[in-house]
Amino acid sequence: MRIAIVSDTHLGYARFEKDAFVQAERALLDASEKADIILFAGDVFDVKIPKLETLDEAISIFRKVKVPVFAIHGNHERRTKDQVNPAKLLSSAGVLHYLHSVSTSYEYHDEKIQILGIGNVPDEYADEAVKNCMKRFVPEKGAFKILLIHQAIRELIPHGKNELSLEYLESLGFDLIVNGHIHGKEIRMGGKFIIPGSTVITQLKKEEMEQKGYFIFDTATRQSDFIPIECRLFFFEEIEVKDASSNEVLEAVRNKIEELRSRGPDALIALKINGALKEGLSAKDLRIPDYEHVFIDNRLDTKSLDAKLETIRNLRQEKLSVRELALKELEEKTKGKITSFDSSGLFAKLVEGADETLAYLEKENDKLKNEGKDDHGETSTGS
Repeated sequence: MRIAIVSDTHLGYARFEKDAFVQAERALLDASEKADIILFAGDVFDVKIPKLETLDEAISIFRKVKVPVFAIHGNHERRTKDQVNPAKLLSSAGVLHYLHSVSTSYEYHDEKIQILGIGNVPDEYADEAVKNCMKRFVPEKGAFKILLIHQAIRELIPHGKNELSLEYLESLGFDLIVNGHIHGKEIRMGGKFIIPGSTVITQLKKEEMEQKGYFIFDTATRQSDFIPIECRLFFFEEIEVKDASSNEVLEAVRNKIEELRSRGPDALIALKINGALKEGLSAKDLRIPDYEHVFIDNRLDTKSLDAKLETIRNLRQEKLSVRELALKELEEKTKGKITSFDSSGLFAKLVEGADETLAYLEKENDKLKNEGKDDHGETSTGS
C-alpha cells in the first residue's frame, strides 16, 4: 500500500492565506493521485475557530481528494474535551476520518493497516496520553501498525525535557510513526519515524527555505520518498554592517532585495540586519521603507563590537569581580556623603538582605550616638 503523509497546511494563516490554500491543495490532490490513502498529521487549520470562508474552502479542497484521508488535530486546532475542533468538523462534513485516542483499520488490495491516532495534547501530558492509549490498543493480527501523532519530540528541539522521546516511541512496536507539528521534514528510526513538515511558510526562519511537500511511504518496501510541491520561493538572508551610516544600511538592504528579486520576482524575503551603526545613531532612527513581501528583523546595535571587546579587556586587566565592580561604584557614589561608617560594610549587608542591612544601620547609628556622648562628656545633675 502506498501511504501519503501530509501535515501542517495551516489553512487560514493570515499572513500568507492564499499560499496556504494553494499549496495545501497541490499537496493533497497530487497525493491522491499517487497514493492509496492519506495520513494527515494535524494542523489542517491555523486557528481553533476558523472563519466560515476558511472552513468552506477547506471542505471544497478535501472533496476533490480521491482517496480516504485519516487525520488528527494539531496544537493549533486543539480545544477542550467538550468542544468541537475544526478537524473533527471536517469529519462531520464527510471529507475525512477524524481520529483521537482511537484506532481504526483500513484494507486495500488484501492488505490491512491499523492506525492509532492521538491528537495533540500539551507536551507535559503527552507521555501519559500515549501510555493510556496503548493500554486500550489491541493490535490486529497481520495488520501494518501506524501511530499518528502531533507532538514536539525531545531530541528534535533545543533544550527538550518533557516531550516524547524517540527512544520511547520506538519501544511501542509500531511499523510506522507519523508526526506533525515540526515544520521541517525529518526521518528517523531507520525510516520508521517520519515528519513531513509544513506545506506553507509560517515562521520566516532560515530552515523554512527547505523544499515543501509530502512523503509517500510504501508498506511493501518500507521505503519513503519525498514529493516536492510547487511553492512560492522564500529567501532568508543576513546583512552584516559595521560602523555604518543610515544611508549605508538602506543601500545594503536595497541591494540585497534587488539581488533576491532577480532570482524570484514574487518571492517572500526575510532579512536580518546585524552589526552596529555609527556612534550617536540609534537603530530606532533608521527608517527602512516598506517593501512588498519583505520582512526585516533589525538587530542593529549602537555600540560597536570593538567597543564591547575593549570594555571586556579593561575589566580583565583590572581583574575586578562583579562584586568588586559594584562596591567600587558604591564607594564613588557615596564619597563625601557618608562618613560615619564604611561603604564596604554597608555593601556586604546589602548583599545579605534587607533585614541585615537595617540591623547594621541601627547598630552603626547607636555607635555614633555613644561616640558623641564620649566627646562632650556626661551631663551632671545639681546637688
